Amino acid sequence: MLKEKDMKLSVIVPVYNVETYLNRCIDSIINQTYKNLEIILVDDGSTDKSGKICDKYAAIDSRIKVIHKKNGGLVSARKYGVMNATGDYITDVDSDDWIENQAFSYMIEKLSQYNPDMLVLGHKKEYINGTVGTYKQYLDDGMYQGKSFVDEFNRCVEKNIFLCAPINEVFWNKAIKADIRKQYQLCAPDVLQNCEDNAVIIPCIMNIDRIYVDSGSFYHYCVRGDSVVWKSQSENYENFLILSEYLIKLCSNSKNIGKIRKEYLMYQLFYLLLLYNPERLIGVNKCAVYPKVKPNSRIIVYGKGAFASRFIKRMDELQYCKVVGNIDISDINQIQQFSQASYDFIIIAIFSSEIVSSTVVLLTELGVSKDKILFIEKENLTVDVFPKDVGKIWNTYME
Repeated sequence: MLKEKDMKLSVIVPVYNVETYLNRCIDSIINQTYKNLEIILVDDGSTDKSGKICDKYAAIDSRIKVIHKKNGGLVSARKYGVMNATGDYITDVDSDDWIENQAFSYMIEKLSQYNPDMLVLGHKKEYINGTVGTYKQYLDDGMYQGKSFVDEFNRCVEKNIFLCAPINEVFWNKAIKADIRKQYQLCAPDVLQNCEDNAVIIPCIMNIDRIYVDSGSFYHYCVRGDSVVWKSQSENYENFLILSEYLIKLCSNSKNIGKIRKEYLMYQLFYLLLLYNPERLIGVNKCAVYPKVKPNSRIIVYGKGAFASRFIKRMDELQYCKVVGNIDISDINQIQQFSQASYDFIIIAIFSSEIVSSTVVLLTELGVSKDKILFIEKENLTVDVFPKDVGKIWNTYME
């Protein structure tokens, strides 16, 4: 096991047209209290000043490598970073985010103490309005190895946390052993335009032996209005099909496939489908995710996130049912303005089972009948509900 001071951490930063945020990001990395870093800035064909900013920092800090390449997307950029990484572990910082200066010292302390295949931390989320939330994993803090990892992971899956993974599937709050990261990063499909983290993190989880989870939160994930580009429905679904086939085939031969419940992968595919293509689960005469909702039902949608917005849009397009209201926690008391005769159901369009449970309590306390409250239940998410092309792939490789 490497001593703490001898451990090199490779930090990959994909860069594309982020001149407004890039200085803050790089400053937060070079000012880390832990110094044995290899900082790889991958300029993915930026057309603004991002590339020049990268070169400016490389000229003043010898730990920085800059790679300028033709634009090829995030998967391609991360591959270039991984191929050039020489550290013992690899972590990532997105170029519009930043990290607190003790982040890597904390990482290295845990890595040297526990020698995990993957270290998973919490994170902080900065919203446009200036508020900051702190988030941890659903998997409890601690070291998991072999059977303890599989048992605890499955417990989380079975505990109705079925659309929120026990470990969030992003790069930026993790450090992964370099050989493992390279193995799964370099075979990920370059054509993926979103969910590219899932293409690597899920196979890693399905094949590792040792994982350390810690709620330390030093990474600042910054939510900004222009950071997410929603593709068309057809583009999103094409991306989903490529990702689904890739993950199903790869995970069907993984080390842990007979141990970690297959439902984990199935639920994560449903999560992505609901987030990007909910219309694939809402037909002309059937709403698979909320089967009690029949044509011409009157509904109030609780939630104002991406899934709720797309769900409402799809209902309007199909004229499947009538959305008579849209509320969330900020205006939940408005539910008292609706008579129970004016709506058939309140749809909770939220993935987190913990938030769903607390919302059900709040709504019932406000006088809503429980039989009018609907939320996504795992019993309604089965392979048969998948779009036919995805179901066929699943049945070919996973059954």
